[in-house]
Amino acid sequence: MSRPQNRRLPKPKNDKPKKNAKEPETFDDFLAEGIAFEEQGERYQTGDRAQRNYERAAGMYEKAHALNDQDPDCLYNWGRIQYILVGFYPAHTAPEAKLKVLDEAIEKFRKALTLDANKTDSQFNLAQALHLRSEILQDATEVDNPYMQSAMALQEAISLFETVYDGQEREFNGQRLDGSHHDHQHNDEHKHDDHQRNDNPKHDNHQHNDDPKHEDHHHDEQKHEPAPSSEYTTVTEVEATTAYSLIDTLLSMSDTMTTMASMLASYQSAVDLFSKARSKLGLAEKWLGTTSDEDKEHKQARIQINLKEAQNFSQQAERSFLASKRVDHDLFQQALGRLDDIIEQLDPRNVEAFCDKGDILGSYAELIAQEDKPTSDVWQHYAQADKSLKAALKIESKNLNILNKLGDLSIARARLELPVAERNKAQLLKNAEFYFKQAVETDRQVLTSGYIGWAYSCWALEEWTQVEDKKKAAAKVIQLWLGRGGSAEMFGDLTEDTETVDSDFIEWVNEEFFEEEGSEEDD
Repeated sequence: MSRPQNRRLPKPKNDKPKKNAKEPETFDDFLAEGIAFEEQGERYQTGDRAQRNYERAAGMYEKAHALNDQDPDCLYNWGRIQYILVGFYPAHTAPEAKLKVLDEAIEKFRKALTLDANKTDSQFNLAQALHLRSEILQDATEVDNPYMQSAMALQEAISLFETVYDGQEREFNGQRLDGSHHDHQHNDEHKHDDHQRNDNPKHDNHQHNDDPKHEDHHHDEQKHEPAPSSEYTTVTEVEATTAYSLIDTLLSMSDTMTTMASMLASYQSAVDLFSKARSKLGLAEKWLGTTSDEDKEHKQARIQINLKEAQNFSQQAERSFLASKRVDHDLFQQALGRLDDIIEQLDPRNVEAFCDKGDILGSYAELIAQEDKPTSDVWQHYAQADKSLKAALKIESKNLNILNKLGDLSIARARLELPVAERNKAQLLKNAEFYFKQAVETDRQVLTSGYIGWAYSCWALEEWTQVEDKKKAAAKVIQLWLGRGGSAEMFGDLTEDTETVDSDFIEWVNEEFFEEEGSEEDD
């Protein structure tokens, strides 16, 4: 996602500071308040405080828009905040509820583009929002033709990214041709697009800044003429496109192509699109080669390219298995190799690389087990996945996502039909209980993960390994979860369409806690 443009208000005629700040009244006042709240949200990044500040920012942008509905930057900022707020919804939130807010953000970006058709930040963020829309649609049940809508959103997103990239490339090449005259020519010919890498608004902290060669270079400000009936004058600070801007757009374009390739019905079409996505990453590599190793953005761009390549290879491997029922070991090994390069050569504390490696190894093991009976290779891949996720947890000990992944992985290993799994079953289930309990104790307000896994692992200890009184412990966990706001509907949503939860456990929970509730509804 790109950052909101920096809005600098004209200096007041009276430069003397005021002792008490007054309530916002004008368009510029509300816009400035919105930016201030947004910056506070960025400082907190996650949690209730961040969400509250983003919500306040949205309210201020709405009030600013009511005073001047012809300002594209206000619409862009407002839409971007709505896009961010989608990421604060709990995981169990109905897809339709997320789509409602996301579609409002998409509408803002479209309106901004009707006012300024060449506004690359609006184009870029519209493409990002459409990509997210396609992912949410795949989980929607009350939307007509979700597959078709998802495909259309991805196609439009890819087209927008291509438009943004073409414009950036022309601008960048024009800047290089300007040469020494560049320092004196930065009026309306430059449009800024300061993109952040963000595949899902909930969890990407990898941001990029502009080329360090220009970071102290202040461009002239573009003054937007107010509407005829308006008294507002706003000023937008713009910056030049850099090689890192081009890389960012190529990364997002490739990511969107990879997502679309994964859902194509035709296997050959999917393979072609996976290949095209990798070609965009190859082009990003070429742009990276034009930058200096000393740039602070250089290593981060290198890491992001590797992460996207690993994602592309692993998703193609999974799509290949779906078509052939055979595991493409080469694709999985290429994916893992890209992540190992990050960990071993670029950043030995890169949590995302460790987590992605754990996920890919887990998928690799699962597909091998589906291809044939589980073998020692399956156990080894799961063990390596466990090791990688533990390395991530060592860096971020309070990361709920990692704790829950480790819990799920421990249960998956305990369910393997292997002698080594049978010997270690009790210990693996105890490990799962530990990780899920830690997730709950880290944040008791999160009802969509932790509690159910904790109860499940306790139940399995008695059901599978005959440890006494563990079902009583499981019942206490479910009661605790219900007391916090859990429900039969939420339980159904969390355990629907998942092969990781034993159907006997689901039946046990329904009989113990929801059978009477169901009977009352029938009456």
